[in-house]
Amino acid sequence: MRGLLLLAAFAALPARADIEAGNWEISSSTTVQGIKEPTSLVQTRCITPEEARDPSRLFGASPGARCRFLHRNDTGSVFTFEISCDAQPPLRGVGSVRYGRETLDGELELTAEHFSARSRITARRLGGC
Repeated sequence: MRGLLLLAAFAALPARADIEAGNWEISSSTTVQGIKEPTSLVQTRCITPEEARDPSRLFGASPGARCRFLHRNDTGSVFTFEISCDAQPPLRGVGSVRYGRETLDGELELTAEHFSARSRITARRLGGC
């Protein structure tokens, strides 16, 4: 699930995203229906200039979940999308990411039969790698 959330945070961004290459801190908090405490994750990642130009390359495919991003819309600072994953059970979701050169802030809601999760994802550039 964590890999899917990080994939969504960056793969949802358009190839022309104006994010800055460098060392990024990525934080996510996920609330799953029926579980009281949210799951949190913080990691750092060195984003190369090539990855900054095409963020979908950052995390590759999430293990066990082949996902497609549908109905993409980019205003230049806000990106909205729908996601469909061929996991077991199949997942569907909607999300939005507000992004700039050194920050991003997004939300993702995933649903499946008898399952729902809501995630908040933030990231900030810490400096060079």
